[in-house]
Amino acid sequence: MYKLIVSDLDETLINSQGVVSQENLRAIQKAQALGLKFVPATGRSFNDFQHILKMTGVHDLENEYAISYNGGVITENKHNRLLTSTALPFELVEHIFDLGVKHDVLIHLFTLSDIHTLNMNSNEKEYLDGHIDLKLLDQPRITHLSASPILKINFQHLNLEFLKEIEASLSKEIAETLDINYSSNRYLEFNPRGVNKGNALQQLITMLDVSTDQILAIGDNMNDRTMIQLAGTGVAVANAVPELKELANYHCLNDHNHHAVAEAIERFIL
Repeated sequence: MYKLIVSDLDETLINSQGVVSQENLRAIQKAQALGLKFVPATGRSFNDFQHILKMTGVHDLENEYAISYNGGVITENKHNRLLTSTALPFELVEHIFDLGVKHDVLIHLFTLSDIHTLNMNSNEKEYLDGHIDLKLLDQPRITHLSASPILKINFQHLNLEFLKEIEASLSKEIAETLDINYSSNRYLEFNPRGVNKGNALQQLITMLDVSTDQILAIGDNMNDRTMIQLAGTGVAVANAVPELKELANYHCLNDHNHHAVAEAIERFIL
């Protein structure tokens, strides 16, 4: 019997217009009426999906939870109470930042309160469409952030092969200190080693006394792979990357623009 629905947000629950469809919302609400919890698991900061928590009826509630920063943070939704938080050592942040500067990519640095961005471009501005408030860096320097724990770093580029070349250029010593993922077909993402959605989900279900076979997890990209592998039922939406589909128990017929989350909930829960 399922107890948790754990869903990625971008390109999974949220469609290309940045909206959660009424079909998805109705399916989530029906599952909640049966006693299931809905847990977002996202690479976003928790400040950047509060409107999604409101839509899904779990905003600012006790005993409701969210996983953010690709697993870097677990919060209880009531007052966004911090349960776990794991940041990158600042020396490592500087190394990754310098790598991004060298390759002239857009860089997002995620702290608990802000996202600091270097090399903002028109495509990223259009993609984010004003939904996320960024603090733009006008110089390639971050010493002023040394006292602000940085939980995740994103490099943005539309050429995934270029991002993979950047990853390949990392020394083995540095790569072994990182969890490296890709998302939205535009981001190369860096978290501390061992920080990922699957490990965060394992921590959460230990707190809640839920077993892995009671989890329905839904995603689209490789930053979802660890939670898809952990869950008793791992679902890949139709627009998921092939590598994730290989790991999933079920492939949705529908993509994120056609209510894939509702399909998964109706298939396994309702």
